[in-house]
Amino acid sequence: MRAVLIGQTGKPELVEVPLPIVGRGEVVIKMIACGICGTDIEKIKGHYKGSMPVIGHEAVGSVEEVGDDVSGFRKGIIVVPHHHVECGKCYYCIHGSETMCPEYRKYNFIPGGFAEFFKLPAWIVSNGGIHVPPRNINPEEATLTEPLACCIRALKRVGLKRGINALILGLGPIGLLFIKLLRYYEAESVIGYDLTEYRLKMAEKAGAKVVHSDNVATELPYIVDRRGVDLTILATGSMKGLATALDCTRPGGIVCLFGLPPHNSKLDYDISRLVNYELSIVTSNAATKKEMDEALKLISEGVIKVDDIITHRLSLDRFGEALEIYESRDCGKIIITP
Repeated sequence: MRAVLIGQTGKPELVEVPLPIVGRGEVVIKMIACGICGTDIEKIKGHYKGSMPVIGHEAVGSVEEVGDDVSGFRKGIIVVPHHHVECGKCYYCIHGSETMCPEYRKYNFIPGGFAEFFKLPAWIVSNGGIHVPPRNINPEEATLTEPLACCIRALKRVGLKRGINALILGLGPIGLLFIKLLRYYEAESVIGYDLTEYRLKMAEKAGAKVVHSDNVATELPYIVDRRGVDLTILATGSMKGLATALDCTRPGGIVCLFGLPPHNSKLDYDISRLVNYELSIVTSNAATKKEMDEALKLISEGVIKVDDIITHRLSLDRFGEALEIYESRDCGKIIITP
């Protein structure tokens, strides 16, 4: 079968690999679609060190083969698997830090989601990592389940309140999902900023007010009736962006650091300002089984519409072209198909 893997050169390569052989407790999935995530790009560039260099996790597929001791799944049903699953029993899970569970990042799709077929380890299967969507869901739209789940968890971590003013820095697919969620949660205003005109237009269509000025902080007073916003979400890994986020957030406000900075990134900022203005930085990483279920429900019921976020669909043999489109930034979500 064909699969896109990170080769010995550190670059993604389309290669022929053996079909995965199902083992006890495992499930083999036939890929229907898999979204390209910013984390995939960081792994390809060698910037991400948080888990194994396996790419392709926003996958949707149909069950191809079920191993012994697996019940509840049959060949042909559509599923949305989650690549990392918490145990639910350890100290971290019990205390609300499920994505810090020691087991969380140990497992992944084999050989990855950008493959015609991939295998789910027994840990993922037995710990609730396979989510079954309603029959009427569009499989391509279901690839947005995991990124939406991550956004939902981030808004929980910041203690989101209705009626706030929010600013989103970085208007890729994640930024667009945040816009849709914040509008659903009745934010008073949602403001977006990005360097790319294409993405600014997408954000406007999603319902955000957009900032065109390079100096975001100077334009905010003309958009909100007080200096700064209640919540700034940094949906990019730029450390310069984090400094901007802090400057744009009102005294007592919150900055959510969501985008993943490159490994060993440093912040050059006047830390005394954080204390003087009671600015809070809240980080958020990944999602749990609960948020996966919540996200899948929102998408399947049409509460959060994601079809307009998907702008490109390319086959496995055009993966290199997909990366070029991603780097151009003139795109929303890019979906890879077999």
